[in-house]
Amino acid sequence: MPLRRVIVLVLLLAALAGSSGATESRRFALTLRPDDVLPTGNELIALPTIRAGDGALDSFNVLSLRDRGLLEVAGDAGDPALQPYFTVDGQPLPFRSPRWELLEYWIPTASLAADGLELTLTYCVPAGARAALIRLTLANRRAQPVAASLGVRTSWGDLNRVTYAPVALRGERTFTTGETSVFSFITHDTHFAWALNAPGATVRAPAAPGRTAPGIDAARSFTVAPGARVEASFFLSVGLEENSAVHAARVLRENTEREGVDGVIAGAAAWCRARTGTTGQADLDLLMNRNLLFTALYAWGRTLDTEQLVGITSRSPRYYVSAAYWDRDAMLWSFPGLLDIDPALAREALGYALTVQLRNAGTHSRYIDGMVLEDGFQLDEAVAPLIALGRYWRQTGDREFVEEHRAAVRKLRDRLLGRCDAATGLYSSHQDAQDEFQKLPFIIYDNALAWQAFNELAALFTALRDEPAAADAAQRATALKAAILRHGVAVPPGATEPIFAGATDGRTHVFAEVPPGSQMKLPLVGFVAEDDPLFVRTYDWLHSPAYAFSFSAEPFGLPGSHRVPFTTSWSVADHLRLKRSREHALQILRASAWDGGIITEGIDPHTAAMDKAGRAFATAAGYVADALWQEFVRPVRPSPSTP
Repeated sequence: MPLRRVIVLVLLLAALAGSSGATESRRFALTLRPDDVLPTGNELIALPTIRAGDGALDSFNVLSLRDRGLLEVAGDAGDPALQPYFTVDGQPLPFRSPRWELLEYWIPTASLAADGLELTLTYCVPAGARAALIRLTLANRRAQPVAASLGVRTSWGDLNRVTYAPVALRGERTFTTGETSVFSFITHDTHFAWALNAPGATVRAPAAPGRTAPGIDAARSFTVAPGARVEASFFLSVGLEENSAVHAARVLRENTEREGVDGVIAGAAAWCRARTGTTGQADLDLLMNRNLLFTALYAWGRTLDTEQLVGITSRSPRYYVSAAYWDRDAMLWSFPGLLDIDPALAREALGYALTVQLRNAGTHSRYIDGMVLEDGFQLDEAVAPLIALGRYWRQTGDREFVEEHRAAVRKLRDRLLGRCDAATGLYSSHQDAQDEFQKLPFIIYDNALAWQAFNELAALFTALRDEPAAADAAQRATALKAAILRHGVAVPPGATEPIFAGATDGRTHVFAEVPPGSQMKLPLVGFVAEDDPLFVRTYDWLHSPAYAFSFSAEPFGLPGSHRVPFTTSWSVADHLRLKRSREHALQILRASAWDGGIITEGIDPHTAAMDKAGRAFATAAGYVADALWQEFVRPVRPSPSTP
């Protein structure tokens, strides 16, 4: 479909989704453990750690280009940054182990019935807002009135810069109280500010022995008649300095005065609903749609200081290498999910990869401004933007965008050509797809990706009306495939027939799996048919006891590696897309609780319990969710643009 028609349909869908006549928000129940957390947020603010056990918010963060990562507000001495609470007749009413639901797969709301009272808590961050809404309600089902308070407590122990690990910044934390309380982090000037607007509340700054961290207690008090319901709303906001933080909270509060709190929440839910699909199976829909929204809003975001869209591994500090950029993660894992649900966001994300991140494309990892974080060339990362651009071109027909990035296409092609080995015709890499040094320079999966990239280049140069370059790319693809089949195939230990090797130097071979760059992907990139005998033998060997990390005897086992010795999320997604292993992959998907429903780096092959180091993995979430979308969602429909 031409891009212009897609945009017209996109705008129509967006208008319908945001209209006052939009359908009621759908609710989806969650099954959570008390130590689980729920993430929510928008492109500007992330609330990654809402505790399932009591609804407290451990931390929240924004992206900062100046700081090349996240700025995280963390509570003091183990306290949460924000603790909602209820009191009745002067006594605390514990909000323990509430029942959680998601509005349109993203907006968390908790409910608890206790002693004739019904309590709810909702966190909502509307698209485009620099503030979050925290809503508490209490309904009295008793026969007598009750005196109730609905409030929040804040605690600010540190402002952390997070790129991989949190580092506490040095500066002065100050605050002032009022209907809008303002918290400032000051060095030579205000570095960052946040605020809490508490309309109608009594606000105080309680003194705690031995505590100097800024914090407030804000609560609204009511006498609640039998059968009555009361509520209190609080607005948590961020800003470059004090005035912007205050105004961000005020604007969201004013929106609730015009549209009602229900209206603001419904509008945010409609934005999410317009970015969902259905497999026809409720459990898969919950996993797919929640993780598609997670990859859109946690693998991508706008920096508070420049509003630049940037890509990261995850905006959650729970992931062990959060807030950094990998071409592979962004373009091969998250980007396809964006293209599924929001082509306009995908277009902007691809533009970021082809501009800000272009200079060092192919380098192991970078900061969000494109500077090198960890060095080392990785072939799969060098071709990832070309593969993403090819997919975008095929799906949208957006010739204007391809023309705009003509120079980037040539630069990426030339960088790829510089890795060609004249003797073998293969292309070299320093590290493999699991970020490990590979002594043998020619990684077979990476070369299959390079083959795919040359095919994409042929199509892109045709779109650019550069027929000589298109013909050259097509010829190089043909030559590379022949080189892979000539040098990348050998007989592994314990076998009598050849399979695809993991890597080679043209003479010797290593036989191993690299799950982020798996040989299981070879049919998925079109390099070989799934029923080709060569691939069948490769599949069989990697899933047999002959391979040390096959986990073939485990109920939830798929091939891993020395680096990731468990069943990985990439392997689950890849096996989901292979006919031979689809049912087993579905079994694994359904058996694991993952990270409270959010995709992790992997799971235990014996128990299906999550790998704790790789929690809240936003780019991998997109990879798994896109696999579900591609296999089960039909037809794929156009999606709304990002505000």
